[in-house]
Amino acid sequence: MMSWQIQAGTRRRWAIAFAVALMAVSGDLSAQQQPGGDAAPVCTAKNLDSTATVGQMKISAFSVASGDCLQVTSGTKVLYRGAVGGGGSLTLGQTGSDSDIPEIANGADVTGRGHPDLIVSLFTGGAHCCTSHYLYELAPKVRLLARFNDADDDMAHFGRDAKDRKYYYYTADWTFAYWPTCFACSPSEAVILRFVDDASGGAYHIALDKMQKPAPTQAAWNKELGAAQKAVHDGAVDDMGQAMWGVVLDLIYTGHSDLAWKFVDALGPKAQQKPFASLADFCSLLKKSAYWADLGPTLKGAPAPCAYIPPTSAK
Repeated sequence: MMSWQIQAGTRRRWAIAFAVALMAVSGDLSAQQQPGGDAAPVCTAKNLDSTATVGQMKISAFSVASGDCLQVTSGTKVLYRGAVGGGGSLTLGQTGSDSDIPEIANGADVTGRGHPDLIVSLFTGGAHCCTSHYLYELAPKVRLLARFNDADDDMAHFGRDAKDRKYYYYTADWTFAYWPTCFACSPSEAVILRFVDDASGGAYHIALDKMQKPAPTQAAWNKELGAAQKAVHDGAVDDMGQAMWGVVLDLIYTGHSDLAWKFVDALGPKAQQKPFASLADFCSLLKKSAYWADLGPTLKGAPAPCAYIPPTSAK
C-alpha cells in the first residue's frame, strides 16, 4: 500500500484472487419465453434452490452440479428463463456481509435507468475459484445487463456512493497476478465501475473521477522511491512488483500517469535490466486489462510502450 494512499483514504481489503475481469453484456437478451441453452433440464421444481419476489414478479434460482438456471415469472407467465454460469451456488440479491458490503434490496434501481434491477451472485467453489456477479434489469423487459467475473475476489460488490447516492461496482484489477514473480508480489489496484447508459442498452465503465486521489507529497514520493531504489540495489526481484510497479499502477489509476513515468525514470535503467521486468513488459500486460479501453485514453505523456492506439472502428 502506497503511503499517499493511506493519506487519501484507507484502501479496500481484497481477497487473494486470480485476475479479475469484467465482461459487460449489452443489448436485448430478454423475455425468453422458452428455456435457452441448457437451462431447460435445470429449471425444474426438484432443482429449486431459492426464490425472491419483486412486485408481481417471482425470481427462482435452480441449481445442479452441472449448471444453474434463473427464472422470472409473473403469475403463470414466464418472463425470462436462462442458464447462469456452469454450476455452483446462486445467491439472489446482495444480502450484505459486513460494513464493507451493504445489503441492497431486490428491485433497487442499481443502474439509474429508472427500472428495477436484480443482483445475482454465483460461487462455484474450489481452490482459487470462482465468484461472478450478474446484473439483470427486470423491466420493461427482463434482460441481462452485465456479468462481472471476479474469480476469487469475494470483496467485489455493488455499493452506493455517500455523496451522489448512485450505485457503483467495487472490484479490483488483477491483470498483473503472478507478475513479475509471485502472486503476493503482484501489483493490483482497486477499481470503481459505473453504469453508462447508451442507445445500445448501456455498459459498465471505470469511474476514474471516483478513483482520483491527491498527488503524493514530496515526503511520500521520497519514501516510495527510496523503497524501490533499495529493492533495485539489493536485487530483490520479488519486491519490485509492489515497490516499483505497484506505485506506477496506482499513479496511473488515480489520475497521475505523468508522475508514473517520472517514477520509472527516477529509478534509472538498472531497474529495468534483467532480472527485473521492463516498462515494456508492464505496458504489454496493462494493455490486456479489461479496463484498458477506458484507461488508455486518459494516459498523459505515455512512453511508446504504453501509448494508447484507438481501435480502427473508433478512429
